[in-house]
Amino acid sequence: MAQNSKTREAVYEKYDAHCSYCGEEMKSIKEMQVDHCIPKSNFRMHVKNKFKVPAHLKYLVESDVNHIDNLMPACRVCNKWKSSHDLELFRSEIEAQIERLNSYNSNYRFAKRYDLLVEVNKPVVFYFEKLEKKIS
Repeated sequence: MAQNSKTREAVYEKYDAHCSYCGEEMKSIKEMQVDHCIPKSNFRMHVKNKFKVPAHLKYLVESDVNHIDNLMPACRVCNKWKSSHDLELFRSEIEAQIERLNSYNSNYRFAKRYDLLVEVNKPVVFYFEKLEKKIS
């Protein structure tokens, strides 16, 4: 469903024009894509069964798929990667990147051999989660 301009503006301003996932600043509203935090494809099932519903969205009901709190500003890269994944599956996909690079990318392994990069194994915390922690 296409959002009207008022809704798009509200989503864009939600995290001060930053992607809610990676935190990248989006210079204009044209750079933003609107993502459903709980994906549209299985929203009703998730909400009805209280399955993989993020804590900050526990109050949503089955008809709230397009509720402003479920709409997230996303950069094109994050929106493409997240696709129709729930937050935890998206997080695990991001966390798997270093292992995949080591397994399948010879350029990465070559740069690593010459100490041109440093791998950091830490949990993925989304930008909106970091902001929520600052507020609490």
